[in-house]
Order: sequence, then C-alpha cells, then structure tokens
Amino acid sequence: MTAKNTDTSYGNVAKVFHWGMFLLLVGMVIVGIYMHKLPSDTPEQMQYKMGLYNDHKSFGILILILVVLRLGWRMVNAVPKMPDTMSNLENLSAHAMHVLLYVIMFAQPLFGWLMSSYGGHTVKFFGLELPALADKDKAMGGFFHEAHEVTAMLLIVAFVIHAGAALFHHYVRKDDVMERMSLRPKKSE
Repeated sequence: MTAKNTDTSYGNVAKVFHWGMFLLLVGMVIVGIYMHKLPSDTPEQMQYKMGLYNDHKSFGILILILVVLRLGWRMVNAVPKMPDTMSNLENLSAHAMHVLLYVIMFAQPLFGWLMSSYGGHTVKFFGLELPALADKDKAMGGFFHEAHEVTAMLLIVAFVIHAGAALFHHYVRKDDVMERMSLRPKKSE
C-alpha cells in the first residue's frame, strides 16, 4: 500500500483523511444535536453545556483545517478512475457528490465560526483564541445559526446518498468502487 493514490486505488493518506473525517463529522453531528437539546437551568448544566460547545468549536476548526489539507492532497494526487461500466451521467453524479461533500465540509465549520462571531461568542481552537470573523450582529448570528443547521442536514443526506452509492457498487454492480477506499489491503497485495 502506498501513501499516494494510484489509477486503481486511493493511497493511505487519502484513506486516513476519508475515514478520519467521517468519524469526526459523525461525532460532530451527534454531539451538536445532543448539546443543543441539553438543559441550561443550573450553573452546573450551563457549565457542562458550554464545555461541549467549546469542544465542538475546537473540533469544527480542526475539520476546517483538515478539509483544506484534504482538498490540497486531492489536487496533487491522481484520482482513481471510475469503472468503465459507469455511464457519463453516473460519472457526473459521482463527481457532483464529491464536490458537494467538500463544499459542505468547508461551509459547515465556517458557518459555525461565523455564527459564533456574529453572536459575540469566542471561538477557541483547543484553548487558542481565534479572531472573530465579524462584529456582533444578532440578525446575522441567527442567519448563520440556520445555515449551520441546514448544512448539517445536507451533510447527513449527502452521506446517506454517498454511502448508498458505495454499497450499490459493492453489492449490485460488484465492482471495486467501494474497495478502493477500504482500509483493508487488497488480496493481491
């Protein structure tokens, strides 16, 4: 197995980006829903909730950094070719889904940072305070709160479609599309 992509498979770096970001994103969606529903009636509840929000922001910034690095890695590496059995429309759909996923992975944490900035809340990256992206503005804070929630829903829908397509290729088409991103070495290696 190599670090770089080949014509037939993604390399280790792309696979670690893919699966690592998948775990981070799933965790962020679950924690985001959980912390949003937490009560904040007592000082202890509020402290716990704010701690989760701060961790959520730190991991959101980490995702923003990783998606930029991941996109850079993708730009300097060959992308494995799609199977010849795929139509032009299927190739276009696969490409569009990848673009959509990158846009969402970039926009989601950026919208969160803007939501916090417009809301007058600090954003820290594991203790390091980051600059606000904007001055406090309640209306814009509300707008980016909604945008953050909408992109979370879009992320879930895009993930389901992406995973469904991979499973379709694996179980119906019986091609190697899903195997190319597998962390298990191919039998021939």
